[in-house]
Amino acid sequence: MINSNCALCNVLITKENNSKEHIIPNAIGGKKKILNFICVDCNNKSGNEWESDLTEQLSFLCTYFGIKRDRGNVQSHIVTTTAGDKLQLNANASMKIHEPKYNETKIDDGVEISISARTIKEAKNMLKGVKRKYPNLNLEELMKNAQEKSSYCNDTIQLKLSIGGHQAGRSIVKSALALAVESGINPKSCEHAIEYLLQENGSPCFGYYYDKDPLLNRPEGVPLHCVFVKGNTQTRQLLGYIEFFGAFRIVTCLSSEYDGDEFSNCYAINPIEGEILDIKIELNISNSDIESIYNYEMYSSQAIEDAFNKVVSFHQSVSAKKEQERVIHEVITYAFKNCGAKEGEQLTGAQSQKLTKLIMERMQPYLTHIGSVHNFVSIG
Repeated sequence: MINSNCALCNVLITKENNSKEHIIPNAIGGKKKILNFICVDCNNKSGNEWESDLTEQLSFLCTYFGIKRDRGNVQSHIVTTTAGDKLQLNANASMKIHEPKYNETKIDDGVEISISARTIKEAKNMLKGVKRKYPNLNLEELMKNAQEKSSYCNDTIQLKLSIGGHQAGRSIVKSALALAVESGINPKSCEHAIEYLLQENGSPCFGYYYDKDPLLNRPEGVPLHCVFVKGNTQTRQLLGYIEFFGAFRIVTCLSSEYDGDEFSNCYAINPIEGEILDIKIELNISNSDIESIYNYEMYSSQAIEDAFNKVVSFHQSVSAKKEQERVIHEVITYAFKNCGAKEGEQLTGAQSQKLTKLIMERMQPYLTHIGSVHNFVSIG
C-alpha cells in the first residue's frame, strides 16, 4: 500500500501516478530507481527542465567515455581540433570527418580532383556530381581506385567543461534528496532542498568541494558517479555529496535542523560498465564549511583539471589497448584473405612475402599514430 506524497507537488502518490525516479539521471548512466518519491507529472517536468540541462552539460563526457544507458543512445558530438578540422566523435570512441570534402586543383594537363567521404555510397554520389561537370570522366575506373582507409587524429581537441546553473543545480540537489528519501527521510524535513527545488528564487543549497577527497577507496582512473547522504545528530546536518565523472564534486546541505538517527547511504556506479561500486565516503563538514562551500571558497579549477587528467589518462590507456587489439585482428584477417592462400593451405614463399607486405601496409597508419600520440582532450 502506498502512503506518501510527492516530494515536489505534495499530491498523494497512487498506483496510477507513482513514478520510477532515477537517483542519477539515466541519460548520464544512472541505473538505480526508486518509487514513492515523486509523481509522474513532476518526474516528467523535472526531467525536461532540470535533468535535460545537466545532461546537456555532461553530454560530451557521456560520448567520450561511451557510457551505458538503460534506454536511449548516447549522441555523437562534433569537435574541432587545434588544426581546425571538424570531426564527429561517436560513443564507440571512433571518429569520422564531420562532412565530405571536395578539392579541385588545376594542373598543366587538366584538373586534379580529390574527395574525402564518410562512406563509399557518399563517395559515389559525389563522383556522380563530378561526372556531370566533366562528362569524359570514367566513373567506373575512379570507383575502382577508391579506397576505404582508417586514419587517426593526432591533434589536440580542446574543450571547456563545467556544470552549474539553477536548472542543473536543482537536478543535483534532487538526486541527493531522492537518496535521502530512499533512506527513510521525510522530504518535508529537508527544508533547504525543498525551498530551492520549489521556489523560483530559492537560495541554492549546493557548492563545489575540493578541500579534501571524501572517497576513502577511490578506484584508480574510474570516471564514477556517486550520490551520498549522511545524517549527523551532533551538527544536525543532513548532508549530500554528489560526484560526476570522478571530477565534478559537489556538497549540498539538505537540512540544518536534522533530528533523526545517525545514518549514511551511498550509491555509486561506473557508467562505462554499468557496474555498481562499493565506495566508502568520509564527509565531515562544519556549518562554517558549508558557507565556505556555497561561496566557492573550496572550489579549485586546478583540482578539477587534475581529477579529469587522472580519469582521462586512464581511459586513454585502456582505449589504446583495445585499439591495438582491434587493429592487429583486422590487419591479420585482411592480410591472410588477400595474400593468395586458401584457408588451411601452407603459405608459399611468394605468399609469405605478400602477407608480410600487406601487414606492414595496413599497420602503417597505426604505427605512425602511436609514434606521435599525445593527449586527445585538453580541458580548459
